[in-house]
Amino acid sequence: MSNFKKTLAAGLALALLAGCGGSNGGGSNNGGGEADGKKTVTVAINADLNTMDHHVATDGGSFVMQSLCIGGLVELDANAQPQADLAESWDVSEDGTVYTFHLRDGLKWSNGTPLTAKDFVYGWQRLDAPNLASEYAFLLETICVKNAKAAFDGEVPLSELGVSAPDDKTFVVELTQPVGFFLGLMAFPSFFPLNQEFFESMGGDLDANVSENQYSQAVDKMLYCGPYVFSNWEANTAYTFTKNPDYWNADAQKDCVDEIVFRFAKDAQSAALSYQQGDIDVVTLTGDLVDQYKSDPGFTQRLQGYAWRLNVNQLCKSDETFKNLNLRKALSLSINREAIANDVLKDGSIAAQGFIPRDFAYGPDGKDYRDTVGNLVEYDVAAAQEAYNKAKEELGTDSISVDILYETDSEAPGKVAENIQAMWKENLPGIEVNLAPKTKKERLALMNELDYEVGLTRWGPDYADPQTYLDLFKSDQTAYNGYYFNDAYDALLNKAETGEDAANAEARWADLIEAEKLILDDQGLIPVFQNGAAMLINPEVKGIEFHNAGVDSYRHITKG
Repeated sequence: MSNFKKTLAAGLALALLAGCGGSNGGGSNNGGGEADGKKTVTVAINADLNTMDHHVATDGGSFVMQSLCIGGLVELDANAQPQADLAESWDVSEDGTVYTFHLRDGLKWSNGTPLTAKDFVYGWQRLDAPNLASEYAFLLETICVKNAKAAFDGEVPLSELGVSAPDDKTFVVELTQPVGFFLGLMAFPSFFPLNQEFFESMGGDLDANVSENQYSQAVDKMLYCGPYVFSNWEANTAYTFTKNPDYWNADAQKDCVDEIVFRFAKDAQSAALSYQQGDIDVVTLTGDLVDQYKSDPGFTQRLQGYAWRLNVNQLCKSDETFKNLNLRKALSLSINREAIANDVLKDGSIAAQGFIPRDFAYGPDGKDYRDTVGNLVEYDVAAAQEAYNKAKEELGTDSISVDILYETDSEAPGKVAENIQAMWKENLPGIEVNLAPKTKKERLALMNELDYEVGLTRWGPDYADPQTYLDLFKSDQTAYNGYYFNDAYDALLNKAETGEDAANAEARWADLIEAEKLILDDQGLIPVFQNGAAMLINPEVKGIEFHNAGVDSYRHITKG
């Protein structure tokens, strides 16, 4: 896809500045010291580690840590372009449907076992295993891997998935049609390799559910092949990664820091104080802290690709309350998104104008998607009250209750949920709104089980195309586990992705635009805001690579 590189480069221009934000400023934070001559960078994270199983993970924090200690065929560089990692080169067939990756000599896992092409075959097969039911199995279908859906549905064995290893150094992927963003996705953790012998020694099995094995449950229950190894796991506290001397490119990593520590800091104020004291090098700021620290030499701000929304679970109540279109419309119309972004978050976040975020995807004409489509959501109290009254009449009730599920690992979701609660109570007289705070891990589990009413959630794009968002609600897709079902929506995406418009860039783009308009007209979800990031980064720290699409990289950090 010719616009792929342009999309990522444009979308990351501001983000790249953040990687060395405040480099002209003062300060000498040392992130907890340089004991024994080791250079350490400490990063405050506002959501705890969820899982180190790269076929189970669904959150950005887990993906960041996995990307440090495991590796893919490629990695994304500072401009978010794919560069050789475990594969030293690759060939693409003339029709763009067969990728042949050539692995480097001497690759090995952290236990000394050779890393071979069979590890990629096994890893991809596990991703597609029906009994695992990975939420990211759909990516195999997204990139059109041969037999991906049939294997997941159990119609053919996993051995017929379109991946093979003709020899230990050659990994072949067969697609059913060309995919412009294929290569960039090879840096995504879901596509990382897995050593079968080690995995099975942990009780793992392609035919078993994830809960039946010990793989990735501790630092000694994983194998590593990335630039760092996971060396210390203090649950709910800190996670330490140490340089991997057996990484294929260890010589090029000699100037990078010896240790990276991710410290769970739920309270942003305490984390900022630790930054000032030199105990933390990287902190994300929220709310009033942004104003407090914006003159600090290490302050930087950027717009991210994360789009926050409310999922209104239409399957959660037997009385079909949330299946009522007018109720969902009333809930959306009564949210003042500008106030949430500008007065509550204050971190560079912006009001959502649709499902697809800004500065993220660019069409065949080179224009930002949002500039082409415009604003598809609005704040209109009078219209909200009109829809709310219609909803009560249609439901035959004067009393409607709504529970908002949100995560408590960081401060921002709670503040947003509280403000939405207040807006709904003020703008929709008589509505009862309850807050349901949970840890992020609990929130993810409840939403996966469809055990909630309204859930505040977000999505970080895996690649720079609207499809990475729109596919979330495509109900005929592999491993779909949602509440929204619309045949017309599915048909539009099928036409754009694998059907008659797939090879026509303009027609495909028009289909995606129509799909977004359809799901928002249907109130299939309620967009709220696009995430900004206000951060303090120690001016001595360089090399953090922020990617609006894909996983942020901490692989190449230097200090001092």
